[in-house]
Amino acid sequence: MPGDETVFECRRCGTCCRDLVQEDKGVLRGLTLLPGEEELFPEASVRPAVGIGRRPHERGFTVIAHQLVEETCPHLGEAECRIHDRRPASCRQFPFSLREGPQGRQQMGLDLNCPALAEIVEGRTGLRIRFEDRRSAERLLEVSARARERPKKAWFYDLENGKWMRYDNLIDER
Repeated sequence: MPGDETVFECRRCGTCCRDLVQEDKGVLRGLTLLPGEEELFPEASVRPAVGIGRRPHERGFTVIAHQLVEETCPHLGEAECRIHDRRPASCRQFPFSLREGPQGRQQMGLDLNCPALAEIVEGRTGLRIRFEDRRSAERLLEVSARARERPKKAWFYDLENGKWMRYDNLIDER
């Protein structure tokens, strides 16, 4: 029936644990890790992701998120995550995401690379899906919101060249 609510259930297939490094706005970025989550991974697998301040490496510059540099999560076992109960917010929100839409309203994105979600959505209209871990997505959205607040003082770390890129140079103001 149109309008019925469906509850998404993760199959723990590991699809979301691969291809974690992607280009976004001209910057090569890995899986976003919120403060404290970088401790879940080997130090060599983590780099800064988002920073706030006048310039990187100057006093007062603060890293507000890190990123995983691995294409495949090191916690992926034979078929599922070995730290599923402690996984980062980026993993908890998947295959959903939030972004700021018109008039500051939150919009939900769906990643149809997830086989479980693709099966639910296929051929259906008027679908309502319960988003179980919305708080994780909201925490990630807060990082984006902080960067948008002051784009001349927000920086993204590019894994391709190992340099910080100022946010206002990455957005299209047209």
